[in-house]
Amino acid sequence: MRPMRRYDHRMPAEETEAFLGQAEVLRLGMTDEHGPYVVPVNFGYAGGVLYVHGPGEGRRLDAIARDPRVCFEADECEIIRADKPCGFTARFKSVVGYGIARVLATPAEKRAALDVIMRQYGSTGDGIPDATLGRTTVIAIEVESMEGKWHNQPRAGESD
Repeated sequence: MRPMRRYDHRMPAEETEAFLGQAEVLRLGMTDEHGPYVVPVNFGYAGGVLYVHGPGEGRRLDAIARDPRVCFEADECEIIRADKPCGFTARFKSVVGYGIARVLATPAEKRAALDVIMRQYGSTGDGIPDATLGRTTVIAIEVESMEGKWHNQPRAGESD
């Protein structure tokens, strides 16, 4: 990854992992014959791997088949307003990273990955019907690198 320009905004690795583990939406970036393509997805994160799911065909799968390299981003942001235009700022956390995507093949892999996705949102994958599992495509993304960034966030031991 290219070094972060504002190193003073760099989020420590453990905070980056924690943020990604509780984020609700991931933006997944790919490239196909038409150029860059970004799509927001529900996801799960565990053990250095992102998991996303969807239908068995479409632009996302075509792009990954063509080039499995992907980028991803998750964030939360609040605009802090001011009396004058140049006084505005933002309170945010974000993670940007890169990885290699692959489609999971076996029912056991898919079931385990769907459990990770459901746990991201406070549930489990227990009880997913075999028919649903059979028609769902699940992608695993091995994270190669990622960096977190934050601004106007309270640090450990500080209050807002």
